[in-house]
Amino acid sequence: MIRRGLLAVAVAILFSTTLHAKTGVVFIHGKGGTSLAQASVARAYWGEDMIRATTKGFTVPYLICAYDGTQYMWVAGGTVAGQITTWMNANAITDIVVETHSFGGVVIRWILSNPTYDSRFPAIISRIRWVNSIAPPNKGSEAANLAGTLSGSWLTGWLVDLVGQNNDSTKNCTTSSMSYYNQYYLNGTTGRPALPKTIYNIAGTGLWNDFIHVEDTGLATLSGVAGMP
Repeated sequence: MIRRGLLAVAVAILFSTTLHAKTGVVFIHGKGGTSLAQASVARAYWGEDMIRATTKGFTVPYLICAYDGTQYMWVAGGTVAGQITTWMNANAITDIVVETHSFGGVVIRWILSNPTYDSRFPAIISRIRWVNSIAPPNKGSEAANLAGTLSGSWLTGWLVDLVGQNNDSTKNCTTSSMSYYNQYYLNGTTGRPALPKTIYNIAGTGLWNDFIHVEDTGLATLSGVAGMP
């Protein structure tokens, strides 16, 4: 009887916790310009259709993080952590699903991998259910490599503009840099501890489909011009 009573209490607590969890969605954009630190620019990055679909017609509480898209992952991580902390506390959010794109996937990996780096990280990590990471440069980006290679040439300045300036976030995303971070600072890779929460990586198989989207034709062009995979 005592065991049955304890089981009943445990089940009651489990369902009580589940029923009273308040879920929210956090969007973390990718690299770009300094203007992405503005809320309106960060929102436009995602587009209203994406936000509407992800939040079930704006019925799920959500936060669109805005940070300078030229910064290192740990700088961006601090900005993002500050915004998430304020938002989740103000709205009593206890269950977070994170949506990221491109460099945003690296930013959230930094947060998940380094809980002692920032006092705000542990509370955020404990609330995250999982992360949907769209096209994250987990192993680095050949486009970022190209930006560094071409940055000193006036003849290829237009290519650098297409790739993205050789700023801090671009340096983070080179294949050599990501190899280093994956080995020593980011979890979830071979030989490293597992991530505390699951990341679902969503990636394409090529760049030719980018011709359909006007804003991505630069990367598709580079695929042919620079021999990128």
